[in-house]
Amino acid sequence: MSSRSRSEDQLFSTPSGTIACEGIERSNVQALFAIDKQFKAWHFYALIVLICGGVGVLSVALGPDNYWDLRYYHLYAPWAYLHDRYLYDIGPAQEQGFLNPTADLLFYGLISSPLNETPRIVAFIMGAVHGINAAALFGICCHVIRPLPPLERWTLRAAAGLMGASGAGFVSLVGTTTNDLTSSLFVMGALLGVLRVAGSGNEGGARLGFSAAGLLSGIGIGLKYTSAIYIPGLGAIALLVAARRRTIAGLVVFGVGALLGFLAVAGYHMLTLWHAFGNPTFPYLNQIFQSPYWEPEAVRDVRFLPQNFWQLVTYPFYWATIDTYIVAEPPFRDWRGAIAYVAAAAGLAAFAINYLRNGYRPRLAAKQTRGLDLVFIFVILSYFSWALGFGYYRYAVPLEMLTGIVTIGSLIWLFEERRLRITAAIVSLTLAATTTVYLDWGRGRYGDRYVDVRVPPLPAHSVVLIATWDPVAFFIPYAEPTAQYLGIENNYLELSQHNGLASEVKRIMRTPGPPKFILNVDAFNGNKLNSLLGQFGLRLSASPCQPIWSNLEGHALSLCPVADD
Repeated sequence: MSSRSRSEDQLFSTPSGTIACEGIERSNVQALFAIDKQFKAWHFYALIVLICGGVGVLSVALGPDNYWDLRYYHLYAPWAYLHDRYLYDIGPAQEQGFLNPTADLLFYGLISSPLNETPRIVAFIMGAVHGINAAALFGICCHVIRPLPPLERWTLRAAAGLMGASGAGFVSLVGTTTNDLTSSLFVMGALLGVLRVAGSGNEGGARLGFSAAGLLSGIGIGLKYTSAIYIPGLGAIALLVAARRRTIAGLVVFGVGALLGFLAVAGYHMLTLWHAFGNPTFPYLNQIFQSPYWEPEAVRDVRFLPQNFWQLVTYPFYWATIDTYIVAEPPFRDWRGAIAYVAAAAGLAAFAINYLRNGYRPRLAAKQTRGLDLVFIFVILSYFSWALGFGYYRYAVPLEMLTGIVTIGSLIWLFEERRLRITAAIVSLTLAATTTVYLDWGRGRYGDRYVDVRVPPLPAHSVVLIATWDPVAFFIPYAEPTAQYLGIENNYLELSQHNGLASEVKRIMRTPGPPKFILNVDAFNGNKLNSLLGQFGLRLSASPCQPIWSNLEGHALSLCPVADD
């Protein structure tokens, strides 16, 4: 870029906060930049609306969510939180039923309103909110990818954005209640915020940018604790930008903003768990907090962690072939990680060679990829945090979305000729798109309601025993509200344990008086149910079980009365 070139920032706003997109670089050669000059601020607003609306339409086309986790705890958790059920019920949604349900409140509000009668509108709203991720990705593309010729610039930006927003993880999760795409939009917004601070020349604006980026990162982590894997990456680039700008204040306000954002969405829930159980993350981290209500041990899923160092450093190539239980339960294939891996290695090598040959003078390619080094640092640190912490593909959606920027940015470093860059970008996008096999987390069919559950009437203040690992707690918000629901023999609580919750289940089931029921899952097995009830000195009644009807496809459920003698 010549010394006469200049840039003009365009700002646009989205529900995740203010997302900034570097707009239009102008040159004194007016004819060359005629395309960019036509873009106004309202064009970017319109484009963001189109992006979010398009993802909303995609959500409608994919169908309503029927994922295991929806039936497991995403319906019960917000209901239990809002109705103070943590010590009234005993974990019928198993360990995940205690997770922060703030991110679930949007979906719970939608299906608790008249909009539940219009399921496609619910699906559209959920998808449009998730589309903010694609809008943030577009903002990062605009900020990072900036070759001088407009045709090249917008072609490469489009390729990077489409590659990142069409991945197996992002598309398969659109419109679902897993909340991975809810927390990720704040992570992406925080990344964009730090990138913009790095390129800002305004001290006051930079400090505000630091605080906004910190706030967004804190909100994202508070909404879903698995997003904590992005703390090292965001923290490192914030520290690096603060060092480059020689400002301690910027780093301080970033940290303060992150803390405030986290507390805003998770603080009250953690305080509730602290008062109830003496552990603000109950039952997680109980090896530290030693709550008497559960075992003093860690809860961790290690099924998807890399098995050795070689697998750790080559993990993206493992899901380039269709397989199951490598980084997710359903089979899928996605080449984006491997493509970005190869492109980044080649691009970094080319950049290093040219950098040394030119006597440490910055290359033109570096000016055409503003902040790409920060993106690299964020991606690399976040990848290792993810792989060593969880290794579960859903949690790596922000990294999947950034594969396009990493790939295209690396191609700019690798090739100086415009046609080679464009050709390589189109080939990379085509290769990624045509080889993708999307995950199937579970989709239902549209009916009269998005969620429709009908539970047989229960006596007031009855007790329902739920002894299963299967996802069944979804029916509870639609059942008798005064009933008490007791979870046992599930993924965190067993009768053989001697903690407070297990003891309370035994006490309640052995106390005569309130009518008691037991949940039957799938085919009726009286011997199995009586064997469980026998541990409390109880048995099944002669009365028949009453089925629970739901449009959520899964296990057949019924409520079986327990003999009152």
